[in-house]
Amino acid sequence: MKKNIAIVAGGNSSEVHVSLRSAAGIKSFIDAEKYNCFIVTIVGQVWQVELSESEKYPIDRNDFSFTVGSKKTVFDFAYITIHGTPGENGILQGYFELLNIPYSTCNVLVSALTFNKFTCNQYLKG
Repeated sequence: MKKNIAIVAGGNSSEVHVSLRSAAGIKSFIDAEKYNCFIVTIVGQVWQVELSESEKYPIDRNDFSFTVGSKKTVFDFAYITIHGTPGENGILQGYFELLNIPYSTCNVLVSALTFNKFTCNQYLKG
């Protein structure tokens, strides 16, 4: 059975379009024979999966899934490509940890600490 991979893109920064291009590029490199790949966009409060340009479905944030008809799809892994909030500051990492979904980036603490440069510098100074 193929694993379901969410390539999480979008975000709340001016780099949203860079993130979307990154997600499309990453999806093109993942072996479709081995994995079901979906691009999940998060922009503000809108979380959705795009099956095609005209076919988009909301993400159920209770378990990071989506439903088409009577078929529910849950994700086995999240590949985070969001630049800035919420992809680099620990927010998504914490969400995925709560749901026990493995993800591609560093953990919550490292993300949150390194996202805030002042706090990171204070921490490193000891």
